[in-house]
Amino acid sequence: MQVRPLSTALGVEIRDASAGELLRSHRREIRALVDAHHLVCVRASGASAAEQVGLCRAIGPVVAESGDGSGTMLVSNTREDAIIREGALLFHSDLAFTAEPMLGIGLQAIELPPSGTVTRFANAARALERLPGDLRARIEGLHALHLFSLTTQRGDARYRDAETPAGEPRAVHPVVLRNPRKGSHVLYVSRMQTDRIVELDPDESETLLAELLEGLYAPDNVYAHHWEPGDLLIWDNHDLQHARDVPGELPRTLRRVAIAHRGMEALVPGFQAPRFDSVAPA
Repeated sequence: MQVRPLSTALGVEIRDASAGELLRSHRREIRALVDAHHLVCVRASGASAAEQVGLCRAIGPVVAESGDGSGTMLVSNTREDAIIREGALLFHSDLAFTAEPMLGIGLQAIELPPSGTVTRFANAARALERLPGDLRARIEGLHALHLFSLTTQRGDARYRDAETPAGEPRAVHPVVLRNPRKGSHVLYVSRMQTDRIVELDPDESETLLAELLEGLYAPDNVYAHHWEPGDLLIWDNHDLQHARDVPGELPRTLRRVAIAHRGMEALVPGFQAPRFDSVAPA
């Protein structure tokens, strides 16, 4: 098993080891690498859905989001049973708009266009560490409101509380959020889902959010992953945020695993599993 860094901001890749071998002999190493580097890319073309789920279980429990109970769903622009089929996604953390954001995510390339596709990651743990001391002290004890529309499902614009129907899910989290897997802390505001800092007046909130997001999405704090066939990415959903540009019309299919204690059906009142196939953010 060869481990190499992906960037100075985050991530490592593993080469020369099959998914089956990693599952049999290196589960602890996978977890340690995710803990230390926030994201692991396994270059393992041909890994099965069961192997992908097994590797994700090295990080935490897997939620069976789809009706077949397999623990996997497809992110695709060609499959009728897929989620998040089209459109750009601004930086976000999955299920930040619920009481329990996902612990992690596993995503594997099944079908890629010849030109490839890109997912971008921002290191929220490192962004917090790099804040000036006075700014870090200022945000301690503050909380932010996060929201998302399960009706429109748009990911290319910032959600605002006043413009989003009252029935859509919302959650308030500390701006300095504790990672429940590791006990460390991250800067927990995002470009897509954060409406405001609740303790501040609107103008002060906007000014502070702009300053925090500038550091979070600084070019040297972001890694752009150019997918290769068979790539399997596993990342910590608290430590990292992810985004994508408009992916284009050529066939693109990724297989997704949600690492969490509870899924959408348990976290969003009135949410029903059949609806999940068309609304779950990735």
